[in-house]
Amino acid sequence: MSRHVATSKKSVWIALAVALVIQTGLISVQARRHIDTSFVRVWILDTLAPIEKLVDRSLQSVSFVWNRYFALIGVYDENQRLKHEVDLLRIQIEKEKEDVHEAQRLRAFLSLQDSSIGKTVVARVIGRDPARTQTVTIDKGAAHGVKPDSAVITPAGIVGRVIHSSHFFSIVQLIVDSQSAVGVVLETTRRQGIVRGTGGRDLDLDYIDDDNDLKEGDIFLTSGLDRIYPKGLPVGVIKSIGPRRGLLKTVQIRPSADLGRLEEVICIIERPQTVDVADPQGVPNP
Repeated sequence: MSRHVATSKKSVWIALAVALVIQTGLISVQARRHIDTSFVRVWILDTLAPIEKLVDRSLQSVSFVWNRYFALIGVYDENQRLKHEVDLLRIQIEKEKEDVHEAQRLRAFLSLQDSSIGKTVVARVIGRDPARTQTVTIDKGAAHGVKPDSAVITPAGIVGRVIHSSHFFSIVQLIVDSQSAVGVVLETTRRQGIVRGTGGRDLDLDYIDDDNDLKEGDIFLTSGLDRIYPKGLPVGVIKSIGPRRGLLKTVQIRPSADLGRLEEVICIIERPQTVDVADPQGVPNP
C-alpha cells in the first residue's frame, strides 16, 4: 500500500515537472518564432492553477493553525501568570487590611494602657478549651507578671479573670462562666449590684439595691468592690427585663466585650494604690 502511494506521488511530481518544462519551452519558442501557443498555455494554466491554489490554501491553513496554536499557548501562559499575580495581590490586600485592623485594636489598647487602671501587659488569645467554652488561653504567664485573679479586659469591656497561670501561659475564666461573679454599678442611678455568668452568651443580674427603675439599654460598670476589676469599666448592657423571680426581676445582660471574637486582651498585673474600692457607706475595706 505504501509503495503504491509513493509511486503515485512520484508520478504527480514527474507530471508537474514535465508540464513546467513544456511551458518553458513553449514560451521560448514563442519568443523566437512568434508561434501561437496560447491554447497550450491555457490548458497548462487550467491544469496547474487549481493545484497551485490547493497547495497555497493548504499552506495558509497550516500556517494559520500553527501560528494560532503557539499564540494560544502564549496567551494561556500569560493568563496563568496574571492570575497568579492577582491572587498574590488579593492575599497582600487582605493581609494589609488585617494589619490595619490589628493596628487599630492595638492603638485602642495603648490608649487604655495609658489610663489609670494600673500596670498592664497585652496578651494574645491562643486557644479555647473545647470542654469549657467559657475559658480561653493566653500567651502570657507568671514570667510576665500575670497571676491568678489578674483582671483581663479589652477597650470594649471586661473579659474575665485569670484562674490558672504557668510560667508563660494562663487560663482566663470569662465573665459568662457560671462560676463567675462581678460587682457592678448602674451607670445612670449608681445603684450597686452583682451579675453572674449563665454559661451561655449573657449575664444574669444576681442582686441590686432596687430594680424598679431598670430599663433596657442601661449600662452596668464595674464597681471595684470585688477587688479584681478596677472601678468604672464597661461590663454589659441590659438586654431584656422579665417578670420577678423571687425578690428580683429577671434581667439579662449582654457583655460589652465580644467574648466570641477575642484576639488580643489586656491583663492588669498591678493595680494602682489610689483605686477607690471603698464601700458605698464610706467604711474602708480592711
